[in-house]
Amino acid sequence: MARLVVESGVDGGMIFPLSEPRTTLGRSVSNSIQIIDRKVSRRHSEIQFRDGSYVFKDLGSKNGSFIDGNIIKNEQKLDNGNKIKIGETVLVFESGPEDLASGSDASSSMSVRIVDKLEWGTARESLAAGQETPLKLDLKAVEEKTLKDSHEKLAILYQVAEAIRNILNLDELLDQIMNIIFTVIEPDRGLIMLYDDNTNELIPKTVKKRIEDDQDIIVSNTIVDQCLRDRISVVVSDAASDQRFSGSESIIMNKIRSAICAPLIYKEEILGVLYVDTQSRVSSYGEEELELLTGIANQSAMAIANAKLHSRLVEQHKLAKELEIARTIQMNLLPKVYPLVENLDISAMSLPAKKVGGDYYDFIDLSQGRYGIVIADVSGKGVAAAILLATIRASLLIEAKKENATVTSVVTQLNQMACRDATNNMFITMVYGIIDPVNKQFEFTNAGHTYPLLFETSDKVTSLKTGGCFLGVMENTEYKFKKIPIKPWQTYVFYSDGVTDTMNSSGELFGLERLKDVIRAHLHCSAQEIRDNVYQACLDFRGTADQFDDFTLVIMKVI
Repeated sequence: MARLVVESGVDGGMIFPLSEPRTTLGRSVSNSIQIIDRKVSRRHSEIQFRDGSYVFKDLGSKNGSFIDGNIIKNEQKLDNGNKIKIGETVLVFESGPEDLASGSDASSSMSVRIVDKLEWGTARESLAAGQETPLKLDLKAVEEKTLKDSHEKLAILYQVAEAIRNILNLDELLDQIMNIIFTVIEPDRGLIMLYDDNTNELIPKTVKKRIEDDQDIIVSNTIVDQCLRDRISVVVSDAASDQRFSGSESIIMNKIRSAICAPLIYKEEILGVLYVDTQSRVSSYGEEELELLTGIANQSAMAIANAKLHSRLVEQHKLAKELEIARTIQMNLLPKVYPLVENLDISAMSLPAKKVGGDYYDFIDLSQGRYGIVIADVSGKGVAAAILLATIRASLLIEAKKENATVTSVVTQLNQMACRDATNNMFITMVYGIIDPVNKQFEFTNAGHTYPLLFETSDKVTSLKTGGCFLGVMENTEYKFKKIPIKPWQTYVFYSDGVTDTMNSSGELFGLERLKDVIRAHLHCSAQEIRDNVYQACLDFRGTADQFDDFTLVIMKVI
């Protein structure tokens, strides 16, 4: 399968298989391949598979597309090794290898049994696995697959290793490896077992038989254990002709004459085993076949490791695209403008620590000039947190605008909804308040959130604690509320724990007292200036350390 390899750019090292007839590239998440590059257009270019070839086309991008340094004005057929430059990103086009003929009409079956006590043969030869194949051959000297001696077989080994190097789909790779083995070793049956990433058990991933039948492939656990324990490839003797095992039911049933089992080892990690046996041969496998299969196993282990790594990278890329979509949705949930309330100066900000965070704030236009104000934090990050936040926001808008709604009735309904819908031990902290400029009062309740601060003077600071438990834990929680008179020069500060929990490289937290000190020093400033100074103080304190948690801050100042 052809692919694009990112040689340089933000996604350097990423590999994208060209598995569709049309692949689009650009900055937008709607593209087949999203390129995070500010000089790349939203829909920059595309690659089409036509008449057996891949064709590159620029889609009218602002900064143009280049292949091997030449600007592309129309279309250009891609050749193996072409370097495509879009923006600051360079991608290398690699064409897929030709399929090797299997040399047989073998059928596949997943009927495999691993038997604990199957001592039907003895290990006649063994060879250390997971190392470089000992012979280094000039492939030009081998012009045909005559298989006359081990040198020619090993030359073919290097040739087929080059063929499997570019296969990144694991299932396709395992099938190709088995085709290679059936072409070179000519077994009657073969299988590849890999460790499951979740259960750590050996699972048959591909099975091949030269002649289709209904018999299971029975593998001795003793042989497999020896391969894995000692990290060696083992050839088992001609058990069917050995009088000591002539009465073995498994030998009679399977008519196994000889078998080879080789561990798949890459960088000291055992990925699984490769097993072949023969039923029809008069002579059994020997040193020549053992050496060749060990070499194939060594090369295959590297290809399997690359395919599994690529699969993880593709999943990460898909997740990154999903997170980018979720981030877009979440950022659209935040208010675009601040409410225009007489004698109130309001400013706010929210910066997720990851692509999708768990913080949220909003202003809700209520009747009679009143506004609802909310700040919330979901325990968790990512898509699940974004979905729960979107649900909370939708429910909040409905409940807050009901006739005769109060802060406690709204939060109570949200808590019942969260208890019903929240999963994986997720919960929500929230402060919900109502600004009433006509009656000059602020009514609020706190559902387990960090306590907002009310500055009346630099010396008089109050924490707004009244409320109850956070949302999504106890369905019958009762919430208390409090009303505060709105007075000139008051400053209300709503924040998430990502503010006070800002951590520097020494592991020290910014803390509540530093937050109070910054606000005290800027009480004479506008709401936006107070917000910006708090954020800058946290940045200075954090230094080179990463942002630990979502950073959300709402300032409301009475003027």
